[in-house]
Amino acid sequence: MRFVFAALTPALVIIAVAAPLSAQETRASAAAKFSREFAASDTNKDGVLTRAEVQARIGTMAAGNKKLDPVHTKRLSDLWFTRADANKDGKVTQAEAQALLTATFDAYDANRDGKVGTDERAAAKAGISKGR
Repeated sequence: MRFVFAALTPALVIIAVAAPLSAQETRASAAAKFSREFAASDTNKDGVLTRAEVQARIGTMAAGNKKLDPVHTKRLSDLWFTRADANKDGKVTQAEAQALLTATFDAYDANRDGKVGTDERAAAKAGISKGR
């Protein structure tokens, strides 16, 4: 499975939403996809993600047709984990991960219709390339 990356302001946040994305991703469909990704990433099935589990999962992802190199894999996993681990206890619960997904989804849902459409996704991608 491929993941989609998204950025909020200067800080990078990863949305782990399985591709392919439909023309419009709803909050519910994004949450359901992410729930499946969370379960697949939780390799020891203890209900939380560790840095190692996140790094291993991101290491299997591709950016377009290219596999991520180990340096970018570690960087992205560290950025996502640091942002997702709200209580800073060294593990990410499903609730913490879903909260990050919700906040990111809300930031991209510019017209507040509960969907991230093609134009909103294009705007987010443009913001990433400009470092926003």
